[in-house]
Amino acid sequence: MRDFFLEIALDKRKGLFALFLRPPLYLLSLIYGLLVKGTCWVYKRGILPGYRPQAKVISVGNITLGGTGKTPLVEFLAEALLRKGKRVVVLSRGYSLDEPRMLENKIEGLRVFTGRDRIKTAKEAQDALDPEVMILDDGFQHWRLKRDLDIVLLNSRNYFGNRRLIPRGILREPPSSLARAEVIVISKADSVKDISLIKNELGQINPRALIVECAYKPECVSDAQGKVYAWSIIENKNICLLSGIADPDYFKKTASDLGARIVSDQRFPDHHQYHKG
Repeated sequence: MRDFFLEIALDKRKGLFALFLRPPLYLLSLIYGLLVKGTCWVYKRGILPGYRPQAKVISVGNITLGGTGKTPLVEFLAEALLRKGKRVVVLSRGYSLDEPRMLENKIEGLRVFTGRDRIKTAKEAQDALDPEVMILDDGFQHWRLKRDLDIVLLNSRNYFGNRRLIPRGILREPPSSLARAEVIVISKADSVKDISLIKNELGQINPRALIVECAYKPECVSDAQGKVYAWSIIENKNICLLSGIADPDYFKKTASDLGARIVSDQRFPDHHQYHKG
């Protein structure tokens, strides 16, 4: 069902049913847009109060639905700050516990505090560990918790979608909201031929932002027991893909670029909970 509506939002779904759904979805997106503007207005004018923790707060977020690469960037920032001797915590909504667990298991000394109430989790983290830096995962649309740096990621493969707000499009906020960001990261930059076109448009929206690009490079391949191999082990091999992520197309591209022959591609929804058969 999620994939069905996502295909409609991206204008990929054809047929009478999709055509019938687009007008009501467009009306809903207009209502959603008014709510977004209203939320922005009341917080900017101080009508609703915000909370500033003692620690510095770095927000890592996006303006589209999933697949931009927030978690790898959160991991990168946390590791870099820990290497500098900083006391760091991550604040996560905890939509699914797979990413918080992965971060804690992968990065020694990192604590991830989860909860829908970001103010509550920030206070819990402050009381428990007295961190110097809090990394707010998926925080660009969260106005209550004040931060010192806003980093926004865009997927170069589909950076604004059809330029409509959800549910008619994939935008959580209009592109103009990028004017609030200090840093804009164009992820999966190796997927487009001319990244300068995206950079030019972003520069017009926010001339003061630092605009950077990144791509993902696999380090290794591991089996179910955790044994690690060089990624070259899949070169010229018949491979069956199994994924539960927001951008399975990029996962498939990565495997193909490594020389794998993909014979099957099984896709599950983002954060899919796997079970033994």
